[in-house]
Amino acid sequence: MDKEWFLYQEGFEKLDIHAILTRLPFTVSPLIFLALKLFRRLQGQDGDVAREEVPVTPKKIFQILNQTIEALSSVPSPELALRLYLQCVEAANDCDLELVAYEFFTQAFILYEEEIANSKAQVTAIHLIIGTLQWMNIFGVENRDTLTQKATGYSIKLFKKPDQCRAVYACSHLFWVDDQDGIKDGERVLLYLKRALRIANVAQQMASVTRGTGGSITLFVEILNKYLYFFEKGNPQITGSVIQGLIELITIEMQCDNTMPDPSVDAFFASTLRYIQFQKQKGSAMGAKYEPIKV
Repeated sequence: MDKEWFLYQEGFEKLDIHAILTRLPFTVSPLIFLALKLFRRLQGQDGDVAREEVPVTPKKIFQILNQTIEALSSVPSPELALRLYLQCVEAANDCDLELVAYEFFTQAFILYEEEIANSKAQVTAIHLIIGTLQWMNIFGVENRDTLTQKATGYSIKLFKKPDQCRAVYACSHLFWVDDQDGIKDGERVLLYLKRALRIANVAQQMASVTRGTGGSITLFVEILNKYLYFFEKGNPQITGSVIQGLIELITIEMQCDNTMPDPSVDAFFASTLRYIQFQKQKGSAMGAKYEPIKV
């Protein structure tokens, strides 16, 4: 009887542990967001909340946050953990805690390198990383450069060429932040857009080799729209002649015999050209900028 009871107890405990692990992804997220809410409250109360014994400080809250997110490694749920680390980065940025924000970014990078192996999950993760880093205004030059190099390095190593291309042109936003004190490095923006174009060209050539016909030129049209974005933002490296050259390149590619027909891409390109024409007809300063571009 004692043995049966012992086995029953053992099985019950194992079932309990399994149930706890299964629920972790659903219970950890609310805890993290509640802790971040408390953390932001502390920001307006001189950094701590008095208690009978030990005051609650932002540093202690972030230590608890880190330990709580680490618990997801036992599930495992690396994609969720990475998202939560990036939420912590944003909170630390809002509260001017550079070292804390840098530490959470480091944890997110480690998680990306060691735990996220699925190619689709990697694509999602790298775009989340780039999007978060883009709007961080707390980092000094050295820390931001280190994080940027990591993000751009991951982008280039993505498995599929189209994914590489899209991540690389997304990285161009890391060098041009559209606010009063934001980074505006036009040369590096152009460098990454050109790199994305080269990757798109390689993807086109690979499609030609494997299928006997050229692949879709949608990547080229997407990059053209990025050029237009930075052109309108006033990047001096993105000129009307540069955009004109890219339009002509896309037109030639579309007329090429081995290019795969794609009505959606045709419509996308036509819509982009209509947008350029619309800007030219506005008659404002922006219209004057677009005037030299022939469509």
